[in-house]
Amino acid sequence: MNKWMILSIGHPFATLMKNWHWELLVFFAGMISVRGLPPHHEQMTMMLALAVLILAIHRVSRKRGARLGFLFGLGHHFLGFSWLLTSLHQHGNLPMGVALLVLALLAAVMALYVAVFGGLLTLLAPRPGLLPLAAPSLWVVCEWLRSHLFSGFPWNLVGYGWNNQERIMQVADLGGVLLLSWFMVFPAAIMTWIFIEKFNFKTLIWGVTLILASLLLTTGYGLWRSNELSALQEQDVWTHPLKVALIQGNVEQVRKWDPKYREEGFSKYLKLTGEINELVDLVIWPETAIAYFLQASPESQKRIVAATQRVGAPILTGAPMADRGKDGQWLFYNSMILLDESGSLTRRYNKYHLVPFGEYIPFRNIMPGFIKKMTVGTEDFSHGPGPIPLPWEHGAIGALVCYETIFPHEVRDLARASARWLVNVTNDAWFGESAKPQHLAMARFRAVENRLPMIRVANTGISAVFDSLGRELGRIPPNRTGTLVVKVHQGLGRSFFQKTEPWWIGLWLYMCATAWLMGLKPARKWWRKSGATF
Repeated sequence: MNKWMILSIGHPFATLMKNWHWELLVFFAGMISVRGLPPHHEQMTMMLALAVLILAIHRVSRKRGARLGFLFGLGHHFLGFSWLLTSLHQHGNLPMGVALLVLALLAAVMALYVAVFGGLLTLLAPRPGLLPLAAPSLWVVCEWLRSHLFSGFPWNLVGYGWNNQERIMQVADLGGVLLLSWFMVFPAAIMTWIFIEKFNFKTLIWGVTLILASLLLTTGYGLWRSNELSALQEQDVWTHPLKVALIQGNVEQVRKWDPKYREEGFSKYLKLTGEINELVDLVIWPETAIAYFLQASPESQKRIVAATQRVGAPILTGAPMADRGKDGQWLFYNSMILLDESGSLTRRYNKYHLVPFGEYIPFRNIMPGFIKKMTVGTEDFSHGPGPIPLPWEHGAIGALVCYETIFPHEVRDLARASARWLVNVTNDAWFGESAKPQHLAMARFRAVENRLPMIRVANTGISAVFDSLGRELGRIPPNRTGTLVVKVHQGLGRSFFQKTEPWWIGLWLYMCATAWLMGLKPARKWWRKSGATF
């Protein structure tokens, strides 16, 4: 086989696309693409998997493109969300077969967004040269839709694959994680373009140049931005750092909500707090560290007040809270409370973005009675008033309970409301181990996007602190009991992303429209020549 036969290998792919081999290939490519996400961070694996998808979609009908996109998304999300099996089977008491079915259903719903990508890409890029413009922009539009529609679920956006590249991820303060997603799909689209053109010398040179230019551009920006912000911090433009103590109780999920062990868990957090042997400004416990209604336990309130007096700092903790509504009915909240020597429960944040089927049942009035919440308790939690900072004398706290931290636009609203610290309390013990590094990476990106420090405290880990550059200042590993004291500088809380976040979707749509218009006139001639069918 000579080199020209090797270079022309693209021809048989056109035939293969007419049978089921492509369907199987893109499904497994979707599964393999998960290796590009935390904790693996294999960016090249992610790009190659995306290139397989784009190559499979190219020159097929819109209907088949949508089917191929769906299969890629199904494989990607089924494996990427596999940590949910722990929630569904172990803690939700669903039989494994039913848990797998629920996981597959969620993966299928999320795969619909990739199906949109597959169905529209053939329309936006009728010629290979338009793929680098159309594919990354269309992909980001679909991720934006996944982040907003039907409550949104932007878990594992492909941009998080850059999490271990500290320089490149600084670009997030311009366009958020979606801009990093664009830079993940862009090289994949160029690889596909080069392959379809059979490694034409001119195309190869242009393609390699564009990939290198994108990497140099992002890395260069990250280096410049890091140096600039580090210099400001050294000049003490941001206030003196505060000492924050993170408490990771590592309370087992099966014991956490058992009434027999509630005192044991509460006492554990008090004991760990009492062991802090240095002056701190704030102590933080994780989500529902107090696993019962604190309002109904004056004795527990007294013990917390005593703990704040001993350590000389307020305690910020997660706990369920209850209020009577105007109609006299009880409203229940998943809350964060800032407690000090006064014992007041008034400084409080009620979780705004609740987990569907975890903390409440959507459309409960019309849902079948057998559908229950996965979490403890029969009553739904109520939504808080919105992303509102928690007042504190050292700077307003951007409070985030559990998965609220995965929504860039909502964290951005907190930052714009004058928050100077982002604090995410969570209980990832509900989920499988792979969820922990993924959730941590998303919290880290929120720090970079908004140029605010992120303090994350989790019941079973991973608890960690990131500065406004996304640099890790310390962590407590998963599944360990521990205390971590970290000095944290207040963030500037200003970024281009904060000012422009709502407008970026307009840019992505504009780029999609540009690709479509550029390919509109020659499209019919090219499609007839290629022999593609609709």
